[in-house]
Amino acid sequence: MPFTDEKIDALNAEENAYPPEFFREFAQAVTVYEDDDIWVVDKPAGLLSVDGKTLKVSLLARLERANPAVKLIHRLDMDTSGLLIFAKNAAAQTHISKQFIERLPQKSYQARVFGQWQSVGAKGEISVPVRYEPATKPRHIVDPNWPKHALTLYEVLAHEECNGQTVTRVLLKPVTGRSHQLRVHMVHVGHVMVGDPIYAEGDALTIAPRLNLHAQQLRLKHPTLGAWMDWESPSPF
Repeated sequence: MPFTDEKIDALNAEENAYPPEFFREFAQAVTVYEDDDIWVVDKPAGLLSVDGKTLKVSLLARLERANPAVKLIHRLDMDTSGLLIFAKNAAAQTHISKQFIERLPQKSYQARVFGQWQSVGAKGEISVPVRYEPATKPRHIVDPNWPKHALTLYEVLAHEECNGQTVTRVLLKPVTGRSHQLRVHMVHVGHVMVGDPIYAEGDALTIAPRLNLHAQQLRLKHPTLGAWMDWESPSPF
């Protein structure tokens, strides 16, 4: 549900009223790894990665209040939690951004989807294009005729119970990085993500207080050391 103008104004005013200590403590709380070149953080669910057109409350904006040198590389949806890497200088930003363009970083997500999907241990891929659909903003849809492909690898981890409903825990590895790709690919196979405020309805939406999607692992090359580095954030659901 989109925020009202009044709610956005209130959130912006609240953010602007925080003292400098708030932003330093926030940055410390979300930090997973930091050195002179990179800053890996664990984004909370419900927080934008970057400021929106009207809502000026975001992870990047808060980190900038703690360290103005921080630079954006990639993003997560507002409803998604988990690992994001930022640069602390222009050279590191260019180096890592190029890695993402070349699809070198390895990312994995944990999600819980509604219903029982396949057998535990099942692996496969979902390869169908995903595009934005203006008629149902902000939704994206599968479109076989769209020229930009979208590829997700998956593994079924477990069948679980959530507030009386059967759900399936899955490991998802996006090979491409289309907007809403993982969420739409799960809709495509008939198992919407639990708690998804955009795509889920009924029990699938209400049995969890948040979208059950978490960026749990990130692996890439350090921009100056040249070594591969790995980070992990345990699933919060």
